[in-house]
Amino acid sequence: MRVFNLIWAGQATSLIGSAMTAFGVGVWIFARTGSPTAFATLILAASLPGLLALPVAGVVVDRFDRRRVMLLSDLGTATGPLVLLILHTAGALQLWHLYVMAAVSSVFKAFQWPAFSSLVPQLVAKDKLSQANGRVGMAEAVGMVFGDLLGGALYAVLGLRGLLLVDLVTFAVAATTMLLSYRLRPAIPPVRTEGAPRLPMRSEMTQGWHFIRQRRGLLGLLLFFAGYNLMMEMALVLLAPLVLSSHPPSALGVINAVGAVGMIAVSGVLSFTRQPRRLVRALLLVAVLHSCLLLGIGVSQGTPWLLAAGMFGVLGGYAVTNAVTPTIWQRKTPTEVQGRVFAIRRLLAWSSGPIAFAAAGPLTEYVGTPLADGPLAGSVGRITGSGTGGGIAMVFLLCGVLLLVVVAATCVPRAVRRMEQDLPDADVAEEPTPVGAAAPS
Repeated sequence: MRVFNLIWAGQATSLIGSAMTAFGVGVWIFARTGSPTAFATLILAASLPGLLALPVAGVVVDRFDRRRVMLLSDLGTATGPLVLLILHTAGALQLWHLYVMAAVSSVFKAFQWPAFSSLVPQLVAKDKLSQANGRVGMAEAVGMVFGDLLGGALYAVLGLRGLLLVDLVTFAVAATTMLLSYRLRPAIPPVRTEGAPRLPMRSEMTQGWHFIRQRRGLLGLLLFFAGYNLMMEMALVLLAPLVLSSHPPSALGVINAVGAVGMIAVSGVLSFTRQPRRLVRALLLVAVLHSCLLLGIGVSQGTPWLLAAGMFGVLGGYAVTNAVTPTIWQRKTPTEVQGRVFAIRRLLAWSSGPIAFAAAGPLTEYVGTPLADGPLAGSVGRITGSGTGGGIAMVFLLCGVLLLVVVAATCVPRAVRRMEQDLPDADVAEEPTPVGAAAPS
């Protein structure tokens, strides 16, 4: 795993730098405008273009050497902080510049994830996939936590310009490790089915979806995650208002920190232990755990230590999901279509966020709060409380129950429950291709 570990270290460093810049840009915008709308627009600009670019990214990843795609993605993403640094130094930085650069970086990042996910099984032995994916999840968790911590500390000292400069340094580290990896292992040419003609890009963009649709187990797993992500994100987006409705911001910071520790700790353990024997079963058990935790948060009455314990379990469970899920898809998907298939997965995962964010507020206002203050006030409302906090708690309970329904519905069809036994593994080598050997055709 030497090549993987080298690339992983560079990407983890870059993730921290990107998180620091995202933190600094958010602070800069809010300090200049004081507008939540401006902040929300930045988030939209940093997500929607990448979402739209994913189908194209999947095709590109399957057509070219995946490390080269990652390298060009890193260099393209780095143009964002570079341009912003030049504008800031010249005293010409304006709000719309941030939106444009966020959109440009979003498009380049859309190529990064499917490229890295499909590169892992080319570099790592089959029985080490779960460990490698655990390390990828740990890098994301570390980037999220330390990016915010370092971003807050350095912004006070260096300002936005300093954070942009640090981000560029981390991009340079990622690019350097990628180039060094070619010294350890030559480029891996794209794998194509022998005799198969290259289709137009528009046709290839749909092949990822056709591949999934023709395999009931993978389609069922995809639908499971659609419901799972929707329920989890709809509830968790309300965690901050739940805490802040009765506690100071410092309590929210502690709760988020405890959750992050859970994610880092579990990811660290997974990155050095053997993968579970039944991966689908592990996913479903984590989903049941998450359902119970949502129900527990709903009846916690906003008690900080209970919320902290709940978030430790929630984010720790996410670490398991983030390690196990890509392992299943990597084992069941042929190398030549992994980019397109993984792009479809990412498209669905990213799509659930905006839907959950849009639905959570109205669901609390028009369903949760009226139930807590009305017909359920004398029963469940005694536990959840009343008012806005009680309405949010009701949404947590509702999402917890619906998540159990999603798990139960997933367990019924054999196609998902027995997928690991019934759906053969793709042509994933027990050991990665040796240095200098040609990739399978």
